[in-house]
Amino acid sequence: MADGTDHPQTMAGDYERTELLGDLDGPVAAVDRAGTIALLDAGLRVGWAVGAGDRWHIAAEETAVRTRLVDGMPVTATAMRVPGGDVVQRAAAVREPSGPGVVVEFVNESAGPVSVALAVSGSISTAQVRGSRLLADGRVALELDRTPGGAAAVIDGEIWEVVRSGPRAGDCEARSRSSLSAAAVLVPLAVRVPLRVTVPVAGGPVEARPPERVAAGWLALVSRAASVALPDETAERAWRRGIAACVLAAGGADPAVASRAAVVLDRVGLPDEADRARELILRAVEGSRLPAGDAAAALRALASRRLRSGRVSGLAEWAGPLVGAAGDQLDTVTLEQVSSALEPEAPAAARDARRLLAVMSARAPTHGGGGSGQRRIRRWTASGDRVAAVVRDSMAFGGDGLAGIEAVLDCLVDEAADHVVMAPALPAAWRGASPDALSIVTRHGTLSFSVRWHGSRPALLWDLTPEDRSRTGVHDDGAVLRCGLDPSWAVSEPSGEALLDPA
Repeated sequence: MADGTDHPQTMAGDYERTELLGDLDGPVAAVDRAGTIALLDAGLRVGWAVGAGDRWHIAAEETAVRTRLVDGMPVTATAMRVPGGDVVQRAAAVREPSGPGVVVEFVNESAGPVSVALAVSGSISTAQVRGSRLLADGRVALELDRTPGGAAAVIDGEIWEVVRSGPRAGDCEARSRSSLSAAAVLVPLAVRVPLRVTVPVAGGPVEARPPERVAAGWLALVSRAASVALPDETAERAWRRGIAACVLAAGGADPAVASRAAVVLDRVGLPDEADRARELILRAVEGSRLPAGDAAAALRALASRRLRSGRVSGLAEWAGPLVGAAGDQLDTVTLEQVSSALEPEAPAAARDARRLLAVMSARAPTHGGGGSGQRRIRRWTASGDRVAAVVRDSMAFGGDGLAGIEAVLDCLVDEAADHVVMAPALPAAWRGASPDALSIVTRHGTLSFSVRWHGSRPALLWDLTPEDRSRTGVHDDGAVLRCGLDPSWAVSEPSGEALLDPA
């Protein structure tokens, strides 16, 4: 699980899930529930095992393995139960001048000494162990912080059988015409004395910094974003995890995921990170025709840049082709955002978008975020169970972190061209609680609000700091503020407090 505690993975699907490790430049490796690390571009896998007093425990074959994220950040921790306690593996991606890499740390938290074996496999013709290095086809695949106590290389991929037999110390090599070579190293591991191993992604040297320090760096980045204080602790953790997942996705290879990430990053006040996602989107748009759903998502991401941060994007150039590619996946909410974003720089294109919007609105009811503020408000949502399920799944090992923060954002803030709704659809389980949202970026400004209770009546405190429209170039006559806790309430003052009718 990703909630800071160790839980067994009991659902069958969880065994197939992976978590991504990476940095601001995107993911570099995937980690499965057993702690096996797969480099995304190199085709190499690093597995591990522990030799305890009873036998060798191969992580990929054990049931007593628990996986989680460290503080919800893209740093994994895998604990394996052995006699007398746990052996814990932590892994994180790091960036060096020579390129990216992965640092893997092992800590023996059991009662006595053990041995750790690390094996590299994949499509390898020549596997070698040379001193403290394990090489795959001449490239450094693994580097230890000490000389191993044993080493083995095989030509048939059956490396764990050799590990169980107790290989001797010294260099070794295996060459396979079928590219099935594999190699392993064995290292004694005393109690509480860390072993750090580096996995160079680009082949250059990697500093063996502690993975928990990498997690602290991610937390520092997340702390720059909008924050929330929620009655549901899992939802609050999902918020932090979601921001980190969005930053990681912004450097990835999937334009659909990057489009989702860009919108969330804009909303939580990290526009520079969102721009990295839009760079990926524009490369995808320029290089090929996107599927309909991806094209619609790209439109939302490009429009979001102008509406929330006032920066020009590639929307004016690509709106026409993307609208055409989106087809029946284009909704009125997206089209309204596109028309508003285009107005300052491409008024003719904005008029075309508004004409299409009028046609679509006449054909069908508004989807998602359109329509009047009154119609959009839903007091205590009956979909609270669905929101809770999405949040829980986002926190599970291998879960969709973006989905969790999207669900929480939708509970806290809704917006359209002329209004902002605070707490539009809070889960029923939050009734009587006091959520806080700080510095959420809307198209009408940066919004903070708090809910407090006087018996059955909610008190709302809010502050909407308007954007400098001379900078954004988007015309705004001021937004009406509403609240889902009292659908009859509406004000135009950007800040204040009010005692609402009983919820």
